[in-house]
Amino acid sequence: MNRVLFLAFAFSFQVSATEEPEVPQTIWYESKAAVSCTPKELNSSETLRVKLGGHHGSELAVYRHDENLWLFMVVGSPPTSMVSLMSPQEFEVAKSFEITPKTTGYRWDSMGGNEVIFSRPGKYTLHVSEALESELGGYKCELVVKNH
Repeated sequence: MNRVLFLAFAFSFQVSATEEPEVPQTIWYESKAAVSCTPKELNSSETLRVKLGGHHGSELAVYRHDENLWLFMVVGSPPTSMVSLMSPQEFEVAKSFEITPKTTGYRWDSMGGNEVIFSRPGKYTLHVSEALESELGGYKCELVVKNH
């Protein structure tokens, strides 16, 4: 009997040890009422116009897909060297803003530093949220930056 219990325990332990814990997936919604980007395709010398709806959040970042790189533009606790587009309080009530060819974001990686947002061609996703570094999610719009 003890051997049967031991085998049952060992088997259940092995099964639970090989299962990966469930990690909640962050959900990013595409909603033109919450955030819309124009144009959807632009050159690095063009300006992106972004319109925001009510309750869109207080933080903003752009994700550069080719490099797997986040460029933060508005965040609650920015690094001291970060050049923010505006404060989280200003962003929360903003109805629109622009990303010009000179607008920078802060590299959210080991290199850090401010970098021009659309400095490279490729796919980008703009994210707005109450808290970017959480599972809260928020809203997004996708765009493509073409070669010069």
